[in-house]
Amino acid sequence: MKLFGSFARAFTAFAVASCLYGASYASAQAAAAPVIVIVNTEQIFAQSKVGQNVRTQLQALASKIQLDGKKGEASIQAEAKKLGEQRSLLSEADFQKKVQALEQKQAEFQQTMRRKGQELQLGSNKARADIETAIRPIFADVMKKNGANILLDQSVVLAGGVDLDVTAEVLKELDAKLTSLVVKPIPVPAGADAQSGQ
Repeated sequence: MKLFGSFARAFTAFAVASCLYGASYASAQAAAAPVIVIVNTEQIFAQSKVGQNVRTQLQALASKIQLDGKKGEASIQAEAKKLGEQRSLLSEADFQKKVQALEQKQAEFQQTMRRKGQELQLGSNKARADIETAIRPIFADVMKKNGANILLDQSVVLAGGVDLDVTAEVLKELDAKLTSLVVKPIPVPAGADAQSGQ
C-alpha cells in the first residue's frame, strides 16, 4: 500500500541521513581510519516488533477509511438515484436546488475523505519519528561496540559488505527497547485540507 511504502522509504532515508552522524563521529577522531558498518533499514522495519505493530495499525486504520469511503459513496449514489426518480414530481427550480445540495454534499464528503487520508499520513509520520528517536542511540551504540565511525544503509551499498552487516544487532536492541507504538490520525491544521484540495 502506498502509505506503507512511503513510511519505509522515509525510514530508509533516515538511516542514510544517519551517515552524517558517522561522519561527525569520525571527525571527532580525526586520526582514526574509516571503519564502516552496514544496516538494512527495510529489514528492520519489516521484521522489528515495533515495525510490524505500526504496519498492522496503519493497515487497520486505512481499511476503515476505505470502508467509510465506500459507504459514503453508496449513500450519495442512492440519493442521486432517488432524486432522478422524483424529477417529474418537482418543479425545475426545486429540482435544481436539490441537485446543488447533493453536489455540495458530495464535495464536502470528498473533502472529508481527503482530510482523513492526510490525518492518517500525519499519524504515520509521527510513528516514524518516534521509531527514529528510539533507533538513533541504538545506531550509536552498535557503532561503538563494533569500533565503527561510519554507518551506511544497505540501499547505498552496491556490492559486498555482508561481513559488515549489523542489522541483526540493531534489530535485537530495538526489539528490547520498543515493541509497540500507538498510531493515531493527527488532526490537520485548520485550512490545510482546503488548501491541498485546490
